[in-house]
Amino acid sequence: MAIKEYDTFLLQDPAGMADDQQLELIVRDLTPADRRYKYRSFFAKARISKSSSRYADRLWIRLGRGQLLEDPWSIEIMEEIDKFAER
Repeated sequence: MAIKEYDTFLLQDPAGMADDQQLELIVRDLTPADRRYKYRSFFAKARISKSSSRYADRLWIRLGRGQLLEDPWSIEIMEEIDKFAER
């Protein structure tokens, strides 16, 4: 199975982020099966880790102004969330 790559923006200090906790965040898919959907953003429940080998997929972290952190983190997408579904 190929490694999927995602990126996300963090508006807080990455050093203060807790590892291996389930979070709700917006991620962009950088490696979709159909390249027309590259950069598609979605809400997800996911676990992230600062270790690049903890989970199968790679997560690139961008800071508030778009600066890319040098080392990738890892991510496990638990589920995609549809925030705009009718209730």
